This record gives sequence, structure tokens and C-alpha cells, in this order.
Amino acid sequence: MRRFVEIVWLAVAAIAAVEAYMAFKDFGFTQRTYVMIGAFCVALFMYSLRKRQRRNYEQRKQDRS
Repeated sequence: MRRFVEIVWLAVAAIAAVEAYMAFKDFGFTQRTYVMIGAFCVALFMYSLRKRQRRNYEQRKQDRS
């Protein structure tokens, strides 16, 4: 389940990147472009955070065994 959440955050990042590109291509730097770039950055941050948490969780679980 934890890995699934990581994949979802990657999908959100990919969608935000595509939306940002399309908004920039059509209208230039507008508020929508900046919001999508922000969403992309947040999604990448959340992906790395969740990945780090999963690794720590698995390491602690393995150490207990």
C-alpha cells in the first residue's frame, strides 16, 4: 500500500507537468502555469518524502525481526 501511494504521487507530478506545459504553450506564464508548476514541485516532494518514510519503516520492521 505504501508503494502505491508513491506511484500516485508520481502520477500527480506527471499530470501537473503536462498541464503546466500545455498552459504555458497556450497562454504563456499565467496563474494556471504557476499553480501547475507548484503542484508538480509539491508532488515530487511528497513522493520523495513517502519513499523515505517507506524505506525507514521497512528498515525498522526488518531490525525488529
